[in-house]
Amino acid sequence: MKLSNRLRTKTRIELSMTSMIDVVFLLLIFFLVATTFMRPAQQLSAVINVKEQNAAQTKTDLEPAIVDIILQDNETLYRIGAITTNDLEQIKTTLATFEIKEEGAFVRVADNVPFEKAAQVIGACRSSGFKTVSYLPLKP
Repeated sequence: MKLSNRLRTKTRIELSMTSMIDVVFLLLIFFLVATTFMRPAQQLSAVINVKEQNAAQTKTDLEPAIVDIILQDNETLYRIGAITTNDLEQIKTTLATFEIKEEGAFVRVADNVPFEKAAQVIGACRSSGFKTVSYLPLKP
């Protein structure tokens, strides 16, 4: 039995790493650009600021800005304190007269009121200078 004398040529396979590195960098750039980074919870500002009051501190006599929105006889009525009107412009001027706007405003809405009316009042509160506006359901 005779074995061949041919030298077996060893073929060495080489992979080009250049194209692989290009693809990896392109994917890295894509994910960096497409990702949105969120702030840590410690850096987010709270909507409601809770302040501890000492017994020695005096309370203010000023009422908070509370706007009630009700639907009566298919007409939307806005109520701030003793003022009840169906005119949104009058509500805007009334909200502009509040002195302390850092405490925020509260918009209480009845169940049957369209969302559009509530959104208009929230926008009026924001445009009047209130930093925070809270949306609350109006209890019957």
